[in-house]
Amino acid sequence: MTAILGVNCYKHDAAAALFINGVLAGASEEERFSRRKHDADYPEKAINYLLAQAGLKPSDIDHVAYYMRPDKIRKETLRAFPGYINRKGSVKFFLGQLSGSEKMRSIPGRMREHLGESFAPEFHFIDHHRAHAWSAWFGAGCRDAAVFTMDGAGEKHSSLVGSITGGELKEYRRTHLPVSPGLFYSAVTRYLGFTPDNDEYKVMGLSSYGKPVYLDLFRRIISAEDGRFLVDSSLMDVSMGVHHAIFSPEVLSILGEPRKPGDEEPTERHENIACSAQRAIEEAGLAIVMFLRQRIDHDLLVIAGGVALNCVMNGLFEREGGFKEIYPFPAPNDAGTSVGAAVAVHRVVSPETPLKKLETMYLGSGFSMEDISADIEMAKLSPTTPENLPETVAEMISRGLVVAVYQGRTEFGPRALGNRSILADPRRAEMKDIVNGVVKHREGFRPFAPACIQEDAGKYFLGCVKSSHMIKTYPVVEGMASVIPAVTHVDNTARVQTVTREENAFYYDIIKEFGKITGISVVLNTSFNIRGEPIVNTPIDAIRCFYGTGIDVLAMPPFLFVKKSGHGEKS
Repeated sequence: MTAILGVNCYKHDAAAALFINGVLAGASEEERFSRRKHDADYPEKAINYLLAQAGLKPSDIDHVAYYMRPDKIRKETLRAFPGYINRKGSVKFFLGQLSGSEKMRSIPGRMREHLGESFAPEFHFIDHHRAHAWSAWFGAGCRDAAVFTMDGAGEKHSSLVGSITGGELKEYRRTHLPVSPGLFYSAVTRYLGFTPDNDEYKVMGLSSYGKPVYLDLFRRIISAEDGRFLVDSSLMDVSMGVHHAIFSPEVLSILGEPRKPGDEEPTERHENIACSAQRAIEEAGLAIVMFLRQRIDHDLLVIAGGVALNCVMNGLFEREGGFKEIYPFPAPNDAGTSVGAAVAVHRVVSPETPLKKLETMYLGSGFSMEDISADIEMAKLSPTTPENLPETVAEMISRGLVVAVYQGRTEFGPRALGNRSILADPRRAEMKDIVNGVVKHREGFRPFAPACIQEDAGKYFLGCVKSSHMIKTYPVVEGMASVIPAVTHVDNTARVQTVTREENAFYYDIIKEFGKITGISVVLNTSFNIRGEPIVNTPIDAIRCFYGTGIDVLAMPPFLFVKKSGHGEKS
């Protein structure tokens, strides 16, 4: 047996992944256990879960793959320091960089401290963007592919473009820091009054409300050439990280003063800025995709890195990039590098063992019926057990009730895909405001995603055949926006999840039954959590969230919890 543990931590989205003989046995973010969103600390609880779930002891781990090369971070920090020595805040920034690299370098000692003397694997430090690349290649079925990674920062790069042929990665171009698509987008996030490295999806959602009034300006700030991103440092300085990004006086004279955190709802000006920034990064990204298409014969493009969470841009790549298939890894942020780093090591230490195709993203923690029953008894609750739970849930959704679903193992990655989801009726335009306001407690401009049975996807979403992981947007078919208004964004698009019975039988049956009742085989799907918290993990997390919000019903197969009153049920 060969057991490889992939680990990422000390930056953001700490996670662990476990491969046993080429099979991904499990993967989970630490935040699900710690309940701290984007938790960056050492993933002790995630590792404990993976070992327990697989029935392994620490001594059974043969290799550990870490998602960074701290030696490269240190070298790059020391190389760049003289150019910033006289700048305000530079000493603190660079000391922080050096301290971070030392913390990463100490990961073997931290793991031995955690797992004991019997834990004696071989440690491997993997280049960050190569870890991203291998995660996407693995997720796409280990097929030959063009590769595009893009994020805020690796050791000293922010993007990689290349190809994987016959299991060999060939690099064509890298974008060198401080030029960075991720830092650019996070700087815009900060300018608009949101939290950088956290709220970028808010900018993406807001962008659909605006017009590209400032597009020419943002085209000057970010662009692409010869397979690399370019950023005009005279217009925006991100060299000391996104939390200290500065727009030049020239840019501020055009855009106006930044929006302060906590200000009232964004104005039309903010919408136009978000739209312009989104269009600019889309154009730059598409230029790189076209660079790849002109040089690589493969029909598949795989994408990873935090910027690959931009589902609007992914949809553009699919429509206009020239590849037959676009595959963004469903956990493209740094959490996914725990998988990619382990894949990189597997290829070296067990080349004779084929990697098993990734069949599901339900890779996180799950709980036995005994555990669930014990938690229900402890909470002194008395749920019902309907004979046909999917049918009952579908009927409740059709009456305007908001239903949370908790089942099986949790999803790996930032998207709820039916095991930790909140479902509602997409036909009711008011449902968007209901779920945003009394359940999720979040901004009203943010859209919700539709989940539909895969065989009906093309009926509602133009060009959508399969989109299992809610990471690409599609135009809503003409005439359908009025049919499913709660999941149609203001620009007539939707971030679609297609569902098959093989992938998730309970979830599929709910949507199928909803279709029988209403004639619409689509439901509104959002993650089972409230703003600022990670997706629920344990049964107790689910029960607490259910009773602490405006959710009407909790389905925890075979159990059903129903509150006494709902949101004005309608026939």
